[in-house]
Amino acid sequence: MSTNRRILIDNATLSGVERITGISRTMNLNNIDNDILCLEKLITAILFSDKLIGVDDYKKKFRSGRFENFDFIEFIKIDQPTYAALATDAATFARSMTFSFEGSKPAGDVVSFFEALRIDPQLRWDVFVSSEYLTLSFLVEDPKNAPYETSIDTVFRNEETDCELVATGTDHQPAFRVAKRSDITDIKDFVHALSSNNPQYAGIDYRSALNRILFGFGWAAERSHFYNAVAHMEGADAYLAPLRDAFCESCCRIDYPSRVINLLETLKANSQKTLSSILEPSGRANFAMRLPFFTAYLISKTDNPRQSIDLALSMRSASEFQDCRTIFHNLDHLSAADKVKEINGILKYLDQSCARLMRKYAVSTESGLQFSLSLGLTGINLGASVKLNQLFRSYKNEPFARVFRNIAQDMLNVERLGGLYDTVCSLIREHPEASYPRISTTPKYMEHRENEHSRPAKL
Repeated sequence: MSTNRRILIDNATLSGVERITGISRTMNLNNIDNDILCLEKLITAILFSDKLIGVDDYKKKFRSGRFENFDFIEFIKIDQPTYAALATDAATFARSMTFSFEGSKPAGDVVSFFEALRIDPQLRWDVFVSSEYLTLSFLVEDPKNAPYETSIDTVFRNEETDCELVATGTDHQPAFRVAKRSDITDIKDFVHALSSNNPQYAGIDYRSALNRILFGFGWAAERSHFYNAVAHMEGADAYLAPLRDAFCESCCRIDYPSRVINLLETLKANSQKTLSSILEPSGRANFAMRLPFFTAYLISKTDNPRQSIDLALSMRSASEFQDCRTIFHNLDHLSAADKVKEINGILKYLDQSCARLMRKYAVSTESGLQFSLSLGLTGINLGASVKLNQLFRSYKNEPFARVFRNIAQDMLNVERLGGLYDTVCSLIREHPEASYPRISTTPKYMEHRENEHSRPAKL
């Protein structure tokens, strides 16, 4: 069956690939794990597409190099009025999200985002002699060993870089609220209120994640909406950078909190399963599937990540990937009249295809089997209130399928690469001023406690 399956890949993913393949120098050395996930995203997009497309919206001095580096991607130019309308809609959506604080802990929509990212931030005062610094700190089991939180923090830093390279000129800041303080509507007012009540206030800790997470949450929301709208316009599926997939997953967690957790946990707990699904009487479905972490397979067959991309391009015509593209094509073209048994049949074939891919391409390292978890949706009911309806407004009255990778599981895959890690990092070129930026961490047991070094910060 001819599918002509098109996948749209975002610029943030390609930036990560450029760093991991040595095309561009790496300034922030904490980027490496995220960049491996970007490589995985590109490889997966290649394998499950007949054609890759991108958006030509980078600033001029970076544009030609990107075309040359990814000559297997067709970069589309969107006319300015259409681009402006899409960016404006995306920014409006981002502003509809809420970043709130209740006491010292984040609240509102951002909580589901943090759940998808598997991080637990808290606002705290860090005490140095008679000076106190405000910081959004990551609660961790061992502050001396927090590589996961360090990687996630760096992903937020990348969102700001991506915004500078695209520069849509729109306001994408999420709504900011503080419980029981309707007079506080932005982060500046919040910091002012906190500092006014603390005579020892000496500023915001330079390690604090507060501003970059607030910014990153809004930009991830804007770009997720923008790229999904462009993908719909181009008849494509959107494969987004890891943080943006986590944002899409967070919208699922807001609308279907128990389903998302149950589907993902079922696959984590049962090594024999490759797909778990929940179907509604209408035929709509939420599903989670287990796929190989293809980077592990490809890097085990090649000498470096550039060769792994070339190998993926040669593998996309293999029958097992063609079969998967056919299945996703069928999911994309379900009609509203389809019955549950028909959708069940498609999901059954998807389960069988995933199982075949796991048997053939999943690699075992000394730390265990390398696999990824993805959350999928079909035929969502688009109304006017819930977050998924806003995120996928372009798909109103159109049954569709979407798949989002789980960033926490994929970060675990990077940790488990073992000896393959050195190979996938073999082309990295460090910038002369490269460094490992520090983050603020706090022992989890201190969440509700204070000592001479720190305490929760709240109004």
